Amino acid sequence: MINWRGSLLGATTAPLMAAMLATMAYAQDPIVPAPDSGTFHHRVLWIKDPASQAVLSWNTREEGTNNRVYFDRVSRAGDIESYSKSSKSFKTGKYTMREVDHNWVDPAHYHHVHLSDLRPDTVYYVVFATDESVSQEFHFRTAPGDDKDVAVLFGGDSRIGGSDPYDHNDRQKMNRRMSILFEENPDIIAFVHGGDYCQLAEWRYLEPWLSDHELTTTSKGRLLPIIPARGNHDRGVGYVEMFSWPDLGQDYYFETTLSSRVSIITLNTEISLGGDQRDWLDSTLERVRPENRWVVASYHRPSYPSVRTYQDGATRRDNWVDIFEKYTIDLALESHDHALKRTVPIRAGEHDPENGVVYIGDGGLGVPQRNPDPERWYLQEPGLTKPAHHVHVLRFNSETLRGTAYGMDAKILDDFTLTPRKKIPVSSIDQ
Repeated sequence: MINWRGSLLGATTAPLMAAMLATMAYAQDPIVPAPDSGTFHHRVLWIKDPASQAVLSWNTREEGTNNRVYFDRVSRAGDIESYSKSSKSFKTGKYTMREVDHNWVDPAHYHHVHLSDLRPDTVYYVVFATDESVSQEFHFRTAPGDDKDVAVLFGGDSRIGGSDPYDHNDRQKMNRRMSILFEENPDIIAFVHGGDYCQLAEWRYLEPWLSDHELTTTSKGRLLPIIPARGNHDRGVGYVEMFSWPDLGQDYYFETTLSSRVSIITLNTEISLGGDQRDWLDSTLERVRPENRWVVASYHRPSYPSVRTYQDGATRRDNWVDIFEKYTIDLALESHDHALKRTVPIRAGEHDPENGVVYIGDGGLGVPQRNPDPERWYLQEPGLTKPAHHVHVLRFNSETLRGTAYGMDAKILDDFTLTPRKKIPVSSIDQ
């Protein structure tokens, strides 16, 4: 069941500090180049079992011989001798760069450390170290292993608008908006990104994106874990260099357990949608749907576009939507079209208020917005669409899944609520 709390709401009253931060979000920051030495671009990646695993990554100008993360469950104020544990990188290398790009900057080196056997719902304090270069102390929280209420940020298309790598002011504003939301809502545990991080997956575009992503870190050093989907602008090898996970390969479709009753299924629209990926989707949903109150799919190109033609979503509808409906997932997260949307609940190509799947998107984390088509049947009331930079906060608890879309200026652009399925119908799909 779905409750639409309103499609275009006004700004909410915010505390004085939030208002000041909102004003700061409109400042046009010049690009902050990575330093010539030390560690930078610190980040956390979630792929599988974030209650016990994470990949911690960072960049340096020099490759280094000892690339390591020091971590503990209590703050050690950056004193590497005091941390109880450390782990060495499983992957280190230099970002790929085309010969034509060498007039930009020499690529940095990436380092990825896989942490396992972590405790659920636990804050870990970490420092990133390459030889003698040691970062400040950061921290992140692992996902809960039980049925605790959780929230995530969702958005896509944080790439720049044109060919100029400096043209990223709107992306910075949205990252600052996410940082404010992250700071004000400690129940937010991760950032589900729908793909298209930057113009191309090569170093001259990755560097400013990674620098801007650091704006999402809170003032107290809390890192926002990323659950990434691959977009059409992320086909280069630089994407794999930026987001690495042991034994994942380059297919990048996976299941992430946010809590004992919430599952995120990340798919890859940039490889074959059928075959192995379709079979994996079917078998994964067969396993996770009975175990989870909430099941959400995340991927880049939309099944129900807001801007591109309806035909542009045909391959996703032919290969994935029938499986979404077979197991009645609760929500699909889409990007790519550069507009705000929420569809009516859809099943078998029709509006089905009881058993339909809702699709939201379509990418607004800094990319220039396009004019969507509000006349499409699946975008009419209670659905909606409009051009607007936005990021969603998705809140999962035992009674509701609530989605709230915030604009660049903190206004609430959409607010909806789903309730758990009373009965999960299974379609008669040929196996």
